[in-house]
Amino acid sequence: MYRHILVAVDGSVTSERALDHAISLARVEDARILAVYIVEYPSSMYSSAFIDVEPFHDAMVEEARSVLDVAQAKFRDAGVKGAVKMVDAGVLSGTIAEQLADAAAEAGADLVVMGTHGRRGFQRLMLGSVAESFVRLSACPVMLVPHKEAKPASA
Repeated sequence: MYRHILVAVDGSVTSERALDHAISLARVEDARILAVYIVEYPSSMYSSAFIDVEPFHDAMVEEARSVLDVAQAKFRDAGVKGAVKMVDAGVLSGTIAEQLADAAAEAGADLVVMGTHGRRGFQRLMLGSVAESFVRLSACPVMLVPHKEAKPASA
């Protein structure tokens, strides 16, 4: 059913859970996985003439590489076909959700797996979430993986 799965990773516990779900599904479906890490940092960092942003950028890129190395190792250990991609948001325009949608289209993804951090209340209303925005943009099915396992319903 699924041939090309894109999984969004960012080093969080939630994205690790999403990666594990994507790997399990890829094993069952004999699908390829592309793990995508969007290197995000505030554009205000680049507009300041007083701050050298290169060390911050380099640290964020290094973190992305580390997370993608872990994903690559998990693919290998699970025996699934997978690749990784880092997208540098500092040199691109658009939101993270838009950049993920572009990556999914470029990869020919027929499923996107991503975590949701489950923001609530006023903060969620003001800021929205990458997952919510992505679902609205996506041209393919999206599997959202919550931060924690749901507790079984009591009888």
